[in-house]
Amino acid sequence: MRLTRLMIVGMSVVGFAAVGVAQEKSVKPGSNDAFRDPDVKEFIGRFEVESREVYTRRKEIVAACQIEPGQTVADIGAGTGLFTRMFAEAVGEEGRVIAVDIAQNFLDHILQTSREAGRRNVETLLCRADSTELPPELVDVAFICDTYHHFEFPHKTMTSLYRAMKPGGRVIVIDFRRVEGKSTDWIMTHVRAGQDVFEAEIVQAGFRKMRELRELLEENYFVVFEKPALAFPIISQYGGVLPRPQAVEQPQPGSKVVFDFTASALPADVNHGLDRVARLLNLFGSAGRQAVDVKIAVVLHGDATTSVLSDAAYKDRFGVERNPNLPLIQDLKRAGVDVFVCGQALNYKGLADAEVADSIPIAAAALTVVINKQTDGYAYIPVR
Repeated sequence: MRLTRLMIVGMSVVGFAAVGVAQEKSVKPGSNDAFRDPDVKEFIGRFEVESREVYTRRKEIVAACQIEPGQTVADIGAGTGLFTRMFAEAVGEEGRVIAVDIAQNFLDHILQTSREAGRRNVETLLCRADSTELPPELVDVAFICDTYHHFEFPHKTMTSLYRAMKPGGRVIVIDFRRVEGKSTDWIMTHVRAGQDVFEAEIVQAGFRKMRELRELLEENYFVVFEKPALAFPIISQYGGVLPRPQAVEQPQPGSKVVFDFTASALPADVNHGLDRVARLLNLFGSAGRQAVDVKIAVVLHGDATTSVLSDAAYKDRFGVERNPNLPLIQDLKRAGVDVFVCGQALNYKGLADAEVADSIPIAAAALTVVINKQTDGYAYIPVR
């Protein structure tokens, strides 16, 4: 489907039961019990003390966050509001800070102290154990300090945060270094996994690691992730889609699919199966994903075999000056799509290998492509 026909409105283990699979059970049940009805004064005495590294280095941490006036900052797991109040000053009157927490007691304290300080740019949001509850594409910077290890449903929570981030938005994660033989017994017991596991979970949700400030902290690490800016549309002339950022079942990174084409098209038209592949890529782009987030293989056989003929062979067969499918096939290949033609179908259709356009590999059979890809974990989509 060309863009003229459908307007593209433009402008995602330890810890997981299975990576990329929606979690039905908490990865660490009971880890948030202390925050169901917290004594705020008690936690101020625990969180806002010089013995806590992130408190003593709070000014350096805020400076490293590179908050700009006018931005929207989400303080995830805001607790007593230490960083919420500091971010409120950094964003200025035109910006906003959203304190997100699972404990209403903390949120009430944050709102009261912010208003007493004259800060009208602070809001509060009660989250769930499996969702930040933030609206889509709202946040410029999300800050998660000594809180990620409390996420009982990290995949669901980070997926909700991914949707809430603006394209290009940054997520800053500070958490305890958990290293066998070096970390304290408390950290080894309290923190469910190390930095590598947490980073893998965050990347699995669609974020991209940008940098790590290794010299800023000792007991904690400071890592910056980014929601990739929209690469939309990935295929500009075909595969029209309407972005639906609030819809469920968004494209997930790591997806793999093999398309099995047998349908033909009118000689002057593009094969609708190829357009469908472009549409899938553009769905990923509309959700802020990249082409590399999905692996796609295409095999053409049956009546679809002629879609891969060279311009000269296509003209000889259909009298059309150029094969209209080749520009789209090249765009798909540049986006990482593997395109094959069935060698058995070429023979059945009386086509010579030399008539196939350059750079399109000939498979032993469509059957072998489908079987091999499914063996490698690809989902199967026939296009008839």
